[in-house]
Amino acid sequence: MRLSSFALFFLTAGVYMSSECFHTEIIGGREVQPHSRPFMASIQYRGSHICGGVLIHPQWVLTAAHCYNWFPRGHSPTVVLGAHSLSKNEPTKQTFEIKKFIPFSRSPSGYSSHDIMLIKLHTAAELNKHVKLLQLRSKNYLRDGTKCQVTGWGATNPDQLKSSDTLQEVTVSIISRKRCNSQSYYNRNPVITRDMICAGDAKGQKDSCQGDSGGPLVCKGVFHAIVSGGLKCGIANKPGIYTLLTKKYQSWIKSKLAPSRAK
Repeated sequence: MRLSSFALFFLTAGVYMSSECFHTEIIGGREVQPHSRPFMASIQYRGSHICGGVLIHPQWVLTAAHCYNWFPRGHSPTVVLGAHSLSKNEPTKQTFEIKKFIPFSRSPSGYSSHDIMLIKLHTAAELNKHVKLLQLRSKNYLRDGTKCQVTGWGATNPDQLKSSDTLQEVTVSIISRKRCNSQSYYNRNPVITRDMICAGDAKGQKDSCQGDSGGPLVCKGVFHAIVSGGLKCGIANKPGIYTLLTKKYQSWIKSKLAPSRAK
């Protein structure tokens, strides 16, 4: 299944795809200390969490490009910052309308090619201890087996695809591009390119899945990638696929953010 087309299966904010679809949720993780990940954004439609995101500038959130296709045309989602519980009326929350979406490519090719997008908030966020930025400083090289953390409000049970109310996190291991493309893994379907990276668990018990798209993969304190896709949830030889924050993407992000600094 193509990552660029699986959004067609998402009809409304309350309807979730089957576990056969590309995954974007936390499996085998645990709840984080409330507000300990102040860079996390919840992208919502009619009050329901759809995708994760990362605050990288007071007025900009980084997420996965395929998330855009999950929102009906003419109905703009909102971005919520400073949240831990999605249902509780937390005083730390800041909610924003969206000014514009800027995908890296408006006509992606391949399965999950260029699955990265910037969201400009209508107004700048107020930075405080509950709402902070996550800096882009990835050097791109990730050794096979490196332990990383992925964070999100995605479902915690692959058989019950329902978003978690509280923010969850799980530790996964980097899987080399060569191994992830091998016959016993994705068999080059999709092809894991230099702009992508795989991460998972040898037993398939720790993973990202539905609801976590656009959330961060942080390795040794460095923001390296965002959740993109993968087949099913928590399958050992079908690990999560992430968009790697390569120099190409970092340069593009800086070029888009530059004009906002002058305003």
